[in-house]
Amino acid sequence: MKMVDINKKCPTGIPGLDELLEGGFPRGRSILLSGTCGTGKTTFAIQFLYNGIVQYDEPGVLVSLEQDPKELKQDMINFGFDLKRQEDEGKLVIIDASLARVGITKSDAASIPTTITGQPEGSMSLLPDEFNMERILEIVISKAKRIGAKRAVFDSLPALDFLIRDHNEVKYTIRQMLLAVNYRLKAAGLTTLLITEIPGDGSLSAHGVESYVTDGTIILTLNEALDNRAIKIRKMRQTKHSLKPVTIEFTDQGMVVGGAETEAKKKLF
Repeated sequence: MKMVDINKKCPTGIPGLDELLEGGFPRGRSILLSGTCGTGKTTFAIQFLYNGIVQYDEPGVLVSLEQDPKELKQDMINFGFDLKRQEDEGKLVIIDASLARVGITKSDAASIPTTITGQPEGSMSLLPDEFNMERILEIVISKAKRIGAKRAVFDSLPALDFLIRDHNEVKYTIRQMLLAVNYRLKAAGLTTLLITEIPGDGSLSAHGVESYVTDGTIILTLNEALDNRAIKIRKMRQTKHSLKPVTIEFTDQGMVVGGAETEAKKKLF
């Protein structure tokens, strides 16, 4: 791979992927990561954040809209991604919105040690009255500025459906929210991964509008009959890329694309 301009490209550090992206994601842009359940979207996103910290000295912010961060940290240890250590060192901030999304009250949350108490400095849990896009973006930008973050992840967008009051205007509302995310996070200099789900109707995302708003779209697929996983770069601005799917696998070091070699890799699933 030719020399990469780090000011224009944000390397993922995922073996085999940056070669397909001419060095990485376009710097300071938002990328949609889409796939069905079990395709490895969260692992991909965490690997992007973790590699940014340990390989490129680029701190990151994770907004967890669905999964309990404590469970997430436990899951990621299987790949060697020690998120707690990065939190403790002030290189990673995790914003837990998983309980606020379902209306857990302040008194309830205070009794749950994985949320309000025992968190590393910088990381935090949102309360129900803070679960709105303006407040989430305000917190992300504030935390990113505090630690000098260059990368962010939202996991995952369908959880934002809880913010929609008029379900006759779902696509319009989602589009407006994503436009706000794009504008605010680009202005903050963050390269952002937005995770979403692919429904069974063949759409690229949950509502069919997300890929039009973002600067790139990556699709992860799973063929259970063939025991095969693949990645497809559907769209990526400022990048010449193939539209062909490329095989991926998950090892004890995370995702590997196209059979790229890593030291002593062991296939996990």
